[in-house]
Amino acid sequence: MPSSKDRQRIEIPVHLYEQLARIAETEDRTITSVLNQLLFQALQSYQPTWIASKHLSRFNGHAQHVLSLAREEALSLNHGFIGTEHLLLALLREQAGLAALALEKLGVSHDAVRTAVEEKIGRGSGPVEEEIDYVPRARKVLSLALDEAERQGSSYVRTEHILLGIVREGGGIAADILDTFGVLGKVREQVFALLG
Repeated sequence: MPSSKDRQRIEIPVHLYEQLARIAETEDRTITSVLNQLLFQALQSYQPTWIASKHLSRFNGHAQHVLSLAREEALSLNHGFIGTEHLLLALLREQAGLAALALEKLGVSHDAVRTAVEEKIGRGSGPVEEEIDYVPRARKVLSLALDEAERQGSSYVRTEHILLGIVREGGGIAADILDTFGVLGKVREQVFALLG
């Protein structure tokens, strides 16, 4: 606990303070103890948020190429967004990355994934004219890729970290496709086997 001279005062909106006061009164506690518990619980389940411009420099050349290829994949399908499925397709196209090798060893091909994407979400009705951006789930995958790199002690995010982010997030179309192919639970093991 920081000393009293190191503590900082924070201001919160009145309606939040009133809600905290009601909880504290109901539970016969102090507002500070309620706030500490809520913050502690929130920090335990915290998932980092991807901020592209801030973290792009942490992606090595192959991983940056994956991001570029994901955009191409989305546009080729006439999708006005970049989702986890586009990241997976891009990982398979970036042959110099470890992710493509891991997926190949598991029997996953670009053509099979592309067919599965088209079956699941189809193609857009026409060419996309406006700038496209990542959907929230794809942003989460990229933030998890950063976390995977840090856990492995890597200064840079590599293609395998993006693949591990897809697996760890587990809820997007890419993870669903990998699950349909029967390899979702095998990806992490395959990546670490290739890393030695």
